[in-house]
Formats: sequence, structure tokens, C-alpha cells
Amino acid sequence: MRVMVFGAQSHIGFAICEKLLEEGIEVCGVFLDSSSKIRKLLLDERMLLIGRNALFHELTLDHEWRNIEATHVIYCKEKSHNQDQLCFEKSVETAVETKSRYFYVAPDLRQIEEDDQYLTSTLESYTLFKLPVLYGPFQPPDEKIHQHLKSCVAGQKKTLIIKEPIIFITDAAETIVEIIEKGDYQKVYSFLCEQNDETIESVSVEVKMNAKETESGGYRIINKTSMKKGLLEQISCIKMYRKIYGLDS
Repeated sequence: MRVMVFGAQSHIGFAICEKLLEEGIEVCGVFLDSSSKIRKLLLDERMLLIGRNALFHELTLDHEWRNIEATHVIYCKEKSHNQDQLCFEKSVETAVETKSRYFYVAPDLRQIEEDDQYLTSTLESYTLFKLPVLYGPFQPPDEKIHQHLKSCVAGQKKTLIIKEPIIFITDAAETIVEIIEKGDYQKVYSFLCEQNDETIESVSVEVKMNAKETESGGYRIINKTSMKKGLLEQISCIKMYRKIYGLDS
């Protein structure tokens, strides 16, 4: 199996690359140019965590695809990036040329309608992964959970109230890879998770959710990481890279 991950620089894209490599699967990660200095520095740190790995190939949109025989193509949407549309088109082009199985990963469900129409008209089959908000280490700096945890590290006393389903990044990536490896594909996987009201005092977070009110018919994943553990891991990441996040200035 050889998997091409377009948008590998994104939060979910890089996590999928890591999980594929853990499974011993060859990965061609297609990275877009970092959209900010902070993101570039964080990406450099994440690349160091992967280290030298013969199964991992770092690519950009400028590379020639026709000499790469891929079995699976994964596109991870990052609409805020100015190269995202080109990345999407390249991913579909690659899937057509290599006759690969195609997977579309959307962390924001509002972004996929036009892309879904294009996929329907271009590919014989494909799979959509619809994800809720993702949190965890290396969450994009503009996300509200990251902003709150960063303020906690800086000593500010505020409370964040979360009123929408959230999934720990590693749990989401692991579930996606498990589905791909099994090969039993549905057209759409709408990820759901069991969530109840919870107060996590150590990070001043209140979760106001009712599991019975979540979308029916979705793909319910197993929360292998408790919310408290996941948020503390994210805080540890912020502390580790506090200089990059501007906490020492």
C-alpha cells in the first residue's frame, strides 16, 4: 500500500501521516507552503518528530505525480490556505491517473458542498470523512480551544464553554486509518463521539453537550483519549513550544 496525503501540513493531515507510518504504510505527504511563520516553525518541529523514515516521502505541489504509483489518495481540506483549491484539484487528478481509492477529509462540514459535486462528476467512487472540531497537540493557533489553553499557560483565569462535539486529533486519525485498512468503505462517514456534560477544572473548560442530541446515523468512534487527558496533552505541547507561540516575549 502506498498512500498520498494531500494537505499533509494540516492538523488532521499530519496526524494521518503519523498514524499511517506507525502502521508501516508508505506515505507520500504533499505539503503546502506554511501560511504563517508560527505554522512553519511548528511544522518543522513535527517533521523532526517523524525523523528519518524510509517509508515517508515529502512532496510539494510542484512535484510530478505521474511517476508515483499510489494505491490510495487522501485529501485533507484546509480552506484557509490560498493553495487549497489547487491541492484539491491535484489530488483528484492523481486519483484519476493512478486509479486510486479516493478519500476526502473535511474538518469543517460547511466547506464540502461544491467539492462533493465535483467529485461526483469526476470519480466513479470516493469516500467522505466528515469530522467535528478537532483538538489536541499542534491545533492551529487561531482555533478557540488553542487560544483558551494558551491563555491558561500564560496565567489568565478564564473559562471556556464548549457547546459542540469535539474529537481528539489522534483518535480521529486512527479511526480514518483503520477504516482505510479494512477496505469496507461507505460513501460518507460522519464522525460522532460519546460526549456528556463535563467540567475540567485543571484547564477551566466546561463541556455542555448531550450525547442524545448528536446527529443520528453517524459513525460513532471510540474515544480512546479522555477529554481531560487530551486537553492536558495540548497544554503540554503549548508549553514545550512556548517560544514559538510567543509566550516568552
